[in-house]
Amino acid sequence: MTKVKREKPQLGRSFRLLWLSVTSSCTGDGMFLTAFPLLAALLTRDPVLISGITISTKLPWLLFSLFTGAISDRMDRRKLMIGADITRCVIVGTLAALIATDQATIWILYACSFLLGTCETLHTNCAQAIIPALVQQEQLIEANARFTSAQVTSAQFVGPSLGVALFNASSVIPFAADAVTFATSAALIKAIPDVHGVERPTTRIRDDMLDGIRFLRDNLVLRRLTFILTLLNFFYFAAAALLVLYTSDILGSGKITFTALSVGAAAGTVASRFIVTRLSTKMNATQTILLSLWVWAISSIGIAFTSNRYVAIASYVVLGVGNGLWMIINTTLRQQITPDRMLGRMNAAFRTISWGVVPFGAAFGGLTARYLGLRGPFIIFAIVMIACAIFGKSLLKPLAAHEDN
Repeated sequence: MTKVKREKPQLGRSFRLLWLSVTSSCTGDGMFLTAFPLLAALLTRDPVLISGITISTKLPWLLFSLFTGAISDRMDRRKLMIGADITRCVIVGTLAALIATDQATIWILYACSFLLGTCETLHTNCAQAIIPALVQQEQLIEANARFTSAQVTSAQFVGPSLGVALFNASSVIPFAADAVTFATSAALIKAIPDVHGVERPTTRIRDDMLDGIRFLRDNLVLRRLTFILTLLNFFYFAAAALLVLYTSDILGSGKITFTALSVGAAAGTVASRFIVTRLSTKMNATQTILLSLWVWAISSIGIAFTSNRYVAIASYVVLGVGNGLWMIINTTLRQQITPDRMLGRMNAAFRTISWGVVPFGAAFGGLTARYLGLRGPFIIFAIVMIACAIFGKSLLKPLAAHEDN
């Protein structure tokens, strides 16, 4: 019997252009995530000042995500993404010039990282909201799988590696190269046909921001997904904030193992892209998310109790698989449930809540480690993950009811 070759979904030229654009811009994001701290370390040895780079980069998600989400529902998302990329190109290009002329200071780095983070909130909110306009509804899972793998591969593999390698050659080069990635992203987005404009706004932007929060609050499925991710992010980042100490003090390893843990998690996330489409033909969204919770639980046990670096790395790979399954299915559900005119605002509200807890989770992890020991936050994370998996069916009842209707 001749086997019929299963053809991959054809997502179209517009999606390919978006995919390439996100790959380019996320490579730039990955480069500045490593190049900025390295440059800060040349300007100051004060650990508090150096940690300020991370704070200034992530703070815009808490401060501006609702605003940029509302903007993305009021204006042409394609033009907004182009504007965000061009702005980022100018920022890092100017910074490269300042570095070349020895005029860069730690305060300039704060300003640049804050502005780059703000542009990132706009670009990300628009990119996720534009996908349903470029592909068919039945292609969303495959499109989000490819989109997620592009983001992770570029931002966690290619970008950081390039950032370090180029910085070792010259502190100017990664920022100049960063400008090129953002310019390339803008050019690719510009090539997408202008067929996805949003409706002309008839309300005030403040009301639009509140609408995003209300929509999230009033939809039981979205509210429950937000609650789950907020809970997981709080306890995950309580442990992740101490990953460097975990590597050195618990695993007894150095920079190579530290890098391998992060790369392992990214590799697992990318690998999930190759199994999620097949899983979606055999399991519904509720079952797939429940599976991701159990995958997280199993990996968290290995991370919390091992002292072997190889077991830890393998556990982080498994953790990445669970993360990938969650991200792809969760994003697809939000796109399917939310009307196109609300996508930007809903995504912004979702991210403001679920990612706004990260700094507080990191603070909790530091205090827990001080009083309970370094394993403390990792063990607590494992306990929370096991509880989420055990009570997963109850947590996901609103989603199961939605799928039965």
